[in-house]
Amino acid sequence: MKHSCSTNANNGKSDFKKVPSFLKKTNYVRIKYLFFILFLFTLSLSYAQDRVFAYTYQSNVLNSGQKELEIWTTMNTGREHYFKGFKNRLEFEIGLGKKIQTAFYLNNEYQEGIGVENGSEYVYNNNRQSFSNEWKLKLSDPVANRLGTALYFEYTLAPLATELEGKLIFDKQAGNIIQAINIVGEFEFEKEFENEGNEIEVETEKETAMELNYGLSCKLKENLFLGLEILNQNEITGSEVEHSILLAGAGFSYSTKGFWINFSILPQVTDFILNKQDLTDHERIQGRLIFAYEF
Repeated sequence: MKHSCSTNANNGKSDFKKVPSFLKKTNYVRIKYLFFILFLFTLSLSYAQDRVFAYTYQSNVLNSGQKELEIWTTMNTGREHYFKGFKNRLEFEIGLGKKIQTAFYLNNEYQEGIGVENGSEYVYNNNRQSFSNEWKLKLSDPVANRLGTALYFEYTLAPLATELEGKLIFDKQAGNIIQAINIVGEFEFEKEFENEGNEIEVETEKETAMELNYGLSCKLKENLFLGLEILNQNEITGSEVEHSILLAGAGFSYSTKGFWINFSILPQVTDFILNKQDLTDHERIQGRLIFAYEF
């Protein structure tokens, strides 16, 4: 860095007797790196509450005391016989500081469709309410570090079922591109009733699921992202994988001050176990809309 100083014609000396120490080269380099670190820190905070995918999670957490109210709607439709299902979630999310956040959900699921038994069709519907609580711990940042990472845990309580879910979250933001990968494990314990003469037997059925989710999103302009998501959902009974469903589709995210909205629609590509689409137990299309208010 060059500094111009006027010279006193009478004595030939500079008007500035001494260059301040904070402008010395070594200190200047330190200040330059300090500002660079502060820039990265500020950039990471600016994306702390952003979420650009509807299904795939990112490692960022809310800042301490920051709150969000999120409304989810997930729709599944398109089976061999008529089927349509909705899952609605009302979520209150809060940042606790030290890279931890928690959230509380009120869930409602409703399904209606046509089933077939012994060659005869019948109409059925299912309705379930439940409560969920999630915890998320951020381990590293997707901007300041080589890779963003986080741990996620959620439990769900329903009258007849208990669900446990864990996620390993990996993501990276480079320029306008965001990528994320989730490795997900789900365990469900559900009560079932069977008539045994004059008594009712209660049994516990266990279900296991594994998911691998991938999201890629590109920032088109300020506050607008367009991308894709790929989901591989696996249902496991004992040591056998009964279904391995692949879904892939497009999504977008838009945010403005105090508000954001995400949407993805994912058609079923195939079931790797059947080597074709499974439209008996799974749907042709599922989509999810999430919108949130920050306060």
